[in-house]
Amino acid sequence: MGLETALAIVLLISLTFYALLGGADFGAGVWHLLARGPSRQSQHHLIGEAIGPIWEANHVWLILIVTILFTAFPAAYVRISTTLHIPLTILVIGIVLRGSAFAFRHYDIKDDDIHLRWDQMFAVSSLISPLLLGIIIGAITAGHFPVKPGNFLEGYVSPWLRPFPLGMGLFTLLIFAYLAATYLLLETTNHQLQEIFRKRAMTTALLAGLMEEGGCGVNSSVCFIAS
Repeated sequence: MGLETALAIVLLISLTFYALLGGADFGAGVWHLLARGPSRQSQHHLIGEAIGPIWEANHVWLILIVTILFTAFPAAYVRISTTLHIPLTILVIGIVLRGSAFAFRHYDIKDDDIHLRWDQMFAVSSLISPLLLGIIIGAITAGHFPVKPGNFLEGYVSPWLRPFPLGMGLFTLLIFAYLAATYLLLETTNHQLQEIFRKRAMTTALLAGLMEEGGCGVNSSVCFIAS
């Protein structure tokens, strides 16, 4: 096994762990945004307690991914970071805003207007970030990277603003929401919350499965990524 193959395997493992751990954090933020009904505050409390001790450490996997890509595959790093600099920049902003909002809401007064704004920023950033992460992965998988683009849109917008990357963004969001619902189901002993997140896990799993099956008829790469 060559060195580049070994590093590619480490890169894949790191991406997998980031999806399983950091992805669940993003999904928890999505459920924070969608929390409704009499148990809304209980859902928010459960989400905060579940991801509070680990959300910051999970981004170490993302740092490792970027470091390996930058040092071991510089040509790919340059091409990806140049062509996809718009979604990458928005993704980084979303991650920063999400982390900042989560930290500030934790130390803020719980019943004022500012706390509500931190809540909203945390939830919306948690929704946007996995969408962009999936779009970026979809664009890389599609491999449409113009060497000499004729204009700005062709070189920096159309490679990721296509049906396949957008579909991958939605698919990633559903997978992260499913992971979060499953983890939260196991984090609580409250039967009402368990039932809520059990239904959400089943719903998102069904939607993700339908997207996978539908995508297989259009692009076989979806089947490979989903598997």
